[in-house]
Order: sequence, then structure tokens, then C-alpha cells
Amino acid sequence: MIWFLLMLFIFGLMMGLFHVPVWIVYSVVGVMLVIFMVRNPLLLGKDTEKMEAYLKKSKAPFYQFLYHFLQGDLSAAEKAMGKIRSKKSKRIAESMLLMEQKQYGKAKELLQQMSGLKTKWYALSEIAIHENDPEAFEQHKAKLSDTYFLHMLNVDRAVHNGKKEEAIALLDNMIPKLRGYKLLSAIQYRKQILEGKV
Repeated sequence: MIWFLLMLFIFGLMMGLFHVPVWIVYSVVGVMLVIFMVRNPLLLGKDTEKMEAYLKKSKAPFYQFLYHFLQGDLSAAEKAMGKIRSKKSKRIAESMLLMEQKQYGKAKELLQQMSGLKTKWYALSEIAIHENDPEAFEQHKAKLSDTYFLHMLNVDRAVHNGKKEEAIALLDNMIPKLRGYKLLSAIQYRKQILEGKV
């Protein structure tokens, strides 16, 4: 994605140097953005098989990590995590692995070092659910405004309380409205619940 944005910037700069009319620059940039969004199914895709294939084929270490993580292959995910260069992405990946391994104390320490991302507050809220800490849960949940994460917290609480049918019903209501990676993760979570892995 960084390469795409860099190319877009250079292209825009070159068009500006040659005094191309602004409406042409905006049109070309708009077309390039649409092409990028269509080629990356993780942004707006509805076909989960295409998204999984995209993650599997991707050379980006974070996407490789996500593929293995969603498939439940934690050892391969850990190997892929070792190749991630971005500190932010590596911390997110490490915290996801720690939470999957139920090492909530280590995950909390790592999450506290991160800046105020919505994924941080979601993860801390989820940890509070597992640690039966309603005060921390409400404190972290209050910092979330993303409706996807708020709905997923309701699903997490239902699963934690043993109400798996309720969790499936909540996911079934969410899934038709989702796109991209959020859709893929919701479907994978639903599958894990049905298979009794969570």
C-alpha cells in the first residue's frame, strides 16, 4: 500500500510539473484509487474465498500473519510475525497471538505501550471480559466508537458467558452488513464458535 501511495504522489507531482489541468489529475487519481480498492478485496470485498486467497498469496508479512492466524495455525503465524518490520503492525500481531494463547497479562503490557488505536481499546475490553473485570471493561469500551468493535464485544461477552447461540445470532445479524477484513474475521469467528474452538 505504501508503494501505491508513493507512486500516486509521484504521478500527481509529475502531472503538476507538466501543468496538466486539475480536473484531469483528479480523474486519473480517482480511477487509480478505484482500481486499487477493487484489486484489494480486504477493503470492500464480499467474497471471503477471494480474501483468503489474497492473504495467502500476499508477500506482505502482516497479511501472511493474518492468513495463518485466521486459519488457526499459530506456529506459522508466529513465524510470519517475525518478518513484520513495522513496529505498530508487529505489536498488533503479537498482542493477537498472546490473546489467542490466553496470555492476557503479557498482552495487556504490550497493549499499554501502543498508542490509542481502536484495536487497542477493543483488545483491552476483550481481556477485561476474560478476566471478569466489569470496571475495566466499561472504561475501555467507552473509548470505542466503531460499531463493529462494539458489536464484537457483545459477541465476546455472549461466548464468555456460554451463550453461544446468542453469539451466533449476533454474528448472523452483523455479517450481511460487513465488508472486507471485518467480514472475513466475523465469519472465521462464527466458524470457531460452531466448531467449539472458543
